Amino acid sequence: MNRNINFEFILGITILLLCVFSFIYISSKVDLFKNTEDEFVLESSFFDIGALSIGGDVKIRGVKVGEVSKISLDQNTYLASVITSYYNEIQIPKDSIFKIAESGFIGSPYIEIILGTSNEYFLDNDSTDDNVDAVSLEEIINNFIFN
Repeated sequence: MNRNINFEFILGITILLLCVFSFIYISSKVDLFKNTEDEFVLESSFFDIGALSIGGDVKIRGVKVGEVSKISLDQNTYLASVITSYYNEIQIPKDSIFKIAESGFIGSPYIEIILGTSNEYFLDNDSTDDNVDAVSLEEIINNFIFN
């Protein structure tokens, strides 16, 4: 009887520890503990965002510097409004180009920032001006065949 209780006790502690570690792992991936004071937000408007989704990366020269926080449709202009959040230590010049790029045929789309040379930098809640829309493979093939 005593041996049976010890086995059940150890099994219960093991399951409890697995649950705690699973919760910590999942909450770190979902960013429940993310500190929003260490980031700033920019808004970009695009005619076509392709398959860009919330949580998509924002990269400068291939290095992740932020992510897509929100995607919505502007009711006045009918443009796709993309809200992106960036790490606070990143300074993006105001003449930078924001382009929706693809990582190959299978990879997910992301926003690529081509840095400008301006001495003025984006601040929190600014809007970007130089935005390049997503180009789909189907659109390229249609233009090649029918034009």
